[in-house]
Amino acid sequence: MSNSSEDNIIIRFVTENDKEGWQRLWKSYQKFYKVSFSNDLDDFNFNRFLDSNIKMWTAVAVERSSGKNIGMINFFSHVTTWDFKDKVYVNDLYVDVGSRAKVTGVKLIEFVYGEIDKLGTPSVYWCTDESNYRAQLLYTKIGYKAPKIMYKRKGY
Repeated sequence: MSNSSEDNIIIRFVTENDKEGWQRLWKSYQKFYKVSFSNDLDDFNFNRFLDSNIKMWTAVAVERSSGKNIGMINFFSHVTTWDFKDKVYVNDLYVDVGSRAKVTGVKLIEFVYGEIDKLGTPSVYWCTDESNYRAQLLYTKIGYKAPKIMYKRKGY
């Protein structure tokens, strides 16, 4: 039997009508990570999510009782030299502060799992900040910590 908070959350791909709710979550995500992207980039990304020719998607968690977008997950598919099948990278995951104790984050990731299984690309990965312990608690419930270290080009 599921609990009431789980029943109150719907996960689905965004539609054009979700732009304002998605942007609010996206801006909150940027604030959390102390970055700021232009509104032009926000619009560009949202339009890519709606373009069926681009293998880049976003889904939102919608609170059924209020209709409010309370979480979002952005992900894309890419080729790899390590397999015949594409891999999927979860680029961004954000849940409103007041909705984090619920199952929202788990449901967002499980949504991605279900969608990529349909695509035949079940390999998915993501990263988080070393200091983001709350996210790590969630991630160890639905995945495992890979023995990799990420490096970036200096200055970018």
